[in-house]
Amino acid sequence: MNRRAFLHRATLAALAGPAITGCRSLSPKAGGSHKIAFNTANLVARFTGYRFELKRWGEQHQLTVKQTDAAAWKSICQEIAAAGYRAVEVWEAHAAPEALDRARAATWKQIMADHGLRPVAYAGGLRRETLEICQWLGIPHIDGGLRGQGPEEATRLCREHGIQFNLENHPEKNAGEARAKIGGGNEWLGVCVDTGWFGTQGAVVPAEIRTLGPLVRHTHIKDVRAAGAHETCLLGTGVVQVTECCRALREIGYAGWYSWEDEPEDRNPFDSARDNRRFIERQLG
Repeated sequence: MNRRAFLHRATLAALAGPAITGCRSLSPKAGGSHKIAFNTANLVARFTGYRFELKRWGEQHQLTVKQTDAAAWKSICQEIAAAGYRAVEVWEAHAAPEALDRARAATWKQIMADHGLRPVAYAGGLRRETLEICQWLGIPHIDGGLRGQGPEEATRLCREHGIQFNLENHPEKNAGEARAKIGGGNEWLGVCVDTGWFGTQGAVVPAEIRTLGPLVRHTHIKDVRAAGAHETCLLGTGVVQVTECCRALREIGYAGWYSWEDEPEDRNPFDSARDNRRFIERQLG
């Protein structure tokens, strides 16, 4: 079971440092959509008609692994490109170790290239197999869960493969809890700020970004309707203060990708993909 133990088990149960330098981050091209990525975890419910319950994330994950062949991946990339995105964050279920070998990874990479998509991140759990997939796809970092590993073991694995890892906050209620999970961070370990999950936890998200500072190595830009639950919504219509989050990211000198994430349980995310991309573009000026 993955996706931070499939996202909500620990998180919803929980609801009732020093600055780091020397990060080898991947800087996006200047301007517009080149700083914005589409996170394919948005498509968690694609194979069930965009109807599912968050507590059944694991079932959707396994179904996605089973159903994602080359034709399905091509169709996904076509829709992402048609929505105006030029970069993609690959969700683990779309490039899973149990289904992807080196040859198939080469096909996946070529399909992305054919549609003008640059793979910039891997949304999944840290393990030797996912690090290898990142090597095959040319992805510089994994953004997700530690899968029970401590900071020392995680650092060793990342150094061995030349791939960074960024902890994506879910049950963590504030910057301090996220930083503690990675032992304060180092050149291999940072934080992927998921604005929606900090909002779910009732945090003042821009303040948490400013507290993390240089530890922020990647972002999942998401909005939620209210604290205490994880009901996603159009950017700028919920409680996350997304505009102020983007301002805080600029203030700390963030130069990474803005990965739009929305895993709706009741609608096709492509219906709002263009509007959300344009929203982020406006924040980036």
